[in-house]
Amino acid sequence: MKQRCAQKAYEMIQDGMVIGLGGGSTVALLIHEIAKGSKKIQAVTPSQDTLRLCVEHRIPTLPLAMTDTVNLAFDGCDELDIQLNAWKSCGGIHTREKIVACMADDYVLLADETKLKERLSFTDPVTVEALRPAVSYVQKRLSQLGAEVTQRHSDGKAGILVSDDGNYLLEARFQCVEDLGKLAADLDRIAGLGGHSLFYQIASKAVIAKHDGIQVIERS
Repeated sequence: MKQRCAQKAYEMIQDGMVIGLGGGSTVALLIHEIAKGSKKIQAVTPSQDTLRLCVEHRIPTLPLAMTDTVNLAFDGCDELDIQLNAWKSCGGIHTREKIVACMADDYVLLADETKLKERLSFTDPVTVEALRPAVSYVQKRLSQLGAEVTQRHSDGKAGILVSDDGNYLLEARFQCVEDLGKLAADLDRIAGLGGHSLFYQIASKAVIAKHDGIQVIERS
């Protein structure tokens, strides 16, 4: 299913494009499709793992900090709804991913049919990136919004985990989100919150892999 999804994504790419590539296994398969194909593209990515794969497959890359326009960007997600709102919870590069998504003319989510829901379930927390001086304040504001907030830790590292940009990673678990737009706006207004993993009205399309084929959804 992921392979078919990657193949469909490759069909959407045109020669000469600047392509945004997020992280995850489906994006890795898309890189293989690009490498064995004949389309000449340049890639920009927020992911060190994806950058390594691009270098290994000799796909030309542009530095994210020196790029302001992307023709077409692809990324995975943990879950998306029928309006193509999505969230990511497992990774820690969502702020950079959102930068690439927002600079893209088309931001396309790649997912299998199990991830497509009528409404986002929020069974897992929203990941939040907080500037170090603001971490206590950000935790307080998240709690006031009704979230159960925890700091992200790992057995392999003492203390709270940090993003690639050196900011603290928090997990905000919300229950019964009635107004997705309001939640996204409330998160965006918190001073010191560098980014969050709720992607509200950002994706323009989604490629959904099903057992019986591929479905392409466009946001109305």
